[in-house]
Amino acid sequence: MFIAALFTIAKTWNQPKCPLIIDWIGKMWHIYTMEYYAAIRNDEFVSFVGTWMNLENVILSKLTQEQKMKHRIFSLIGRRDLSRMTEPILM
Repeated sequence: MFIAALFTIAKTWNQPKCPLIIDWIGKMWHIYTMEYYAAIRNDEFVSFVGTWMNLENVILSKLTQEQKMKHRIFSLIGRRDLSRMTEPILM
């Protein structure tokens, strides 16, 4: 009985998921946007600019990293296909 209850709980339990990068960027962008407008209202704009620029750098580096990964994968696929074409045909 106890084992059956464990299997039932395991089936119905939602597994925790890591957020997608796009979702994470959207969430961080929202947080920093709210802080930005709050800082403008309180005339704390100068202290906030550094944080905003740091977020921008993080987002750009994440996107650049994804593009580099895609480029590497495509270049590996291309090299593999190219090596097949350049093999000598033996008859």
